[in-house]
Amino acid sequence: MSNINLRCDCPQQPALAVAELAPGLPAHHCQACAGSLLNLDAYREWQASAPAAPVADHSMPLALFETASARACPSCARLMQRHRSGTDPDFRIDRCVACQLVWFDAGEWEALVRAGLRERLVELLADGWQRQLQLDELRAGREGALRSRHGEACMNELARIRAWLEMQPHREELLGLLSAGW
Repeated sequence: MSNINLRCDCPQQPALAVAELAPGLPAHHCQACAGSLLNLDAYREWQASAPAAPVADHSMPLALFETASARACPSCARLMQRHRSGTDPDFRIDRCVACQLVWFDAGEWEALVRAGLRERLVELLADGWQRQLQLDELRAGREGALRSRHGEACMNELARIRAWLEMQPHREELLGLLSAGW
């Protein structure tokens, strides 16, 4: 990724400066919005030889700035795809599939490091990760609706019974007995 004509799409549209996201991990940085552009090929090279991630300091609050809409790729101007991080707080990482570039808004790389996902960026951007986040969200919504309908105590008891049944070698037979009113 050459830095010729790489410009941020923030209102000031400054040229991106060469920087590092982590020691030995080259990137480009916007001085105006503090966003960073990462080439996934450079990331993969760095990942193969990167030292272990430092222990994250969770005592300092983390400031995230996230754009509300899709970002234009600084290299080709196509709209970048937005991928959920699945972290707490959840945020979107922008990726240009054609150029294999990833944009981090201010604080997002640090949030990945803090969440222990620094070495899992490629996995996070994969369809499987994104599908699992959607499934988890659907499951949580379904459980929330059931808890509203049946109450906390009832759902907690069902969860306890389900956990017990999962450990039983003849769980199908036991479920059949319960259904039949033995």
